[in-house]
Amino acid sequence: MARTMTVDLGSELRDYVQFLVDSGDYRSNSEVLRESLRLLREKQAASKLEQLRHLIDEGEGSGDPLMWNAEEFLERMKKAPHAK
Repeated sequence: MARTMTVDLGSELRDYVQFLVDSGDYRSNSEVLRESLRLLREKQAASKLEQLRHLIDEGEGSGDPLMWNAEEFLERMKKAPHAK
């Protein structure tokens, strides 16, 4: 279901959108904006994936894993001075 959305792009971006349509690369302003948002979504997803890879590398480089017991950990946290 299509919904209309009013967006103020400013003159520079508005002119660029019109240039892309006039050049024949896109059929409409809406097509330009849909493609732009799709690319932005892909870029953000790639950035999140890169962050995740960095965190995995950081974790793998932090040394050997230590064994721990979740119940013991929670009990220690309850007894800690900052516990409520």
